[in-house]
Amino acid sequence: MLSNAEAPQTAVASAPANTMLMGEHAVLFGYPALVCALQQRIYVQAARRTDGQLVIESQLGHYQAAITSPTPDHRFEFVLHAVAESYNEAAGLTLTIVSDFEHTLGLGSSAAVSVATIAAIALLKHQLLYPQAVMHQAIALVRHVQGRGSGADVAASALGGIVEYTANPINAKSVTLPDHVWQQAPAICLVYCGYKTPTPAVIAQVASAAAKQPQRFAGLYAQMGACVSASMLALAQQDWSQFGAYMNQYQGLMRDLGVSDDAIEQILSLGLQQAPRAGEFAGKISGSGLGDCVLLMGLSGINGWPETQMTLTLEPQGVRSEAGLPHHHNRQENQ
Repeated sequence: MLSNAEAPQTAVASAPANTMLMGEHAVLFGYPALVCALQQRIYVQAARRTDGQLVIESQLGHYQAAITSPTPDHRFEFVLHAVAESYNEAAGLTLTIVSDFEHTLGLGSSAAVSVATIAAIALLKHQLLYPQAVMHQAIALVRHVQGRGSGADVAASALGGIVEYTANPINAKSVTLPDHVWQQAPAICLVYCGYKTPTPAVIAQVASAAAKQPQRFAGLYAQMGACVSASMLALAQQDWSQFGAYMNQYQGLMRDLGVSDDAIEQILSLGLQQAPRAGEFAGKISGSGLGDCVLLMGLSGINGWPETQMTLTLEPQGVRSEAGLPHHHNRQENQ
């Protein structure tokens, strides 16, 4: 461990992917959400430079500019804002980003990379990492970049496990379930639609519809909030079949909101047809909708769907420091 007098030249942090279990859209109006961290991670290595350059290396490509006047690049929008907010050393910085999952998959990559970048810079500058502090900084960053966002995905990437979350004021509380509860849980999988409508665009579309029918939409959000609260109780009582019933109820409310589309409904229909026991099947959108992922409970996957599917494996640990980048990373870091 290096002393404060001898600042490290590199630091690595990682943050898990995440997915929303329940609470989409309504979380923006003060209602609670349930979000969880997944085993896939994004790793960020921060390394000091001496030439005044900001260099980013990732699977998305290469970026280089003067650190005092970086040029905008939509590929690295969240990373560039994280650097602007938290790294004020003119000597320069290299960020090397490695991901276990594709950024198109709708697994909260923007949140995870924001959390991991802020954490790596904090470790580089202070050799300290406080997940709650990283969470608050990353939520502010994501809201700034997106214009609007709950920050629930950030909370899951920062804290790990399952998180009960409210957005205003920010309150994130870890849900601790005994190991045997997870061992008795039905199979849960995520199925990707094949495309993702950007969250701000979906939020804007819902807001436009809500402006025409404000009372109806306020009622929908209230029902969504009640559904999430009830699902939290079902989790606490270790009642998975009841939790699944609330998932199905929430999907009905997402339909009423106008964010379920043909691909989502096709995935849900395939799931229902292939479930070993129809009464134990549940499915809903995970994310803002109009694409993204569908969460299926009672199945480890579906046949006849061409896009990516994965078994949901909960990651109990949130943001953390790492000894280095993962071994499967063979790219030259400083060319």
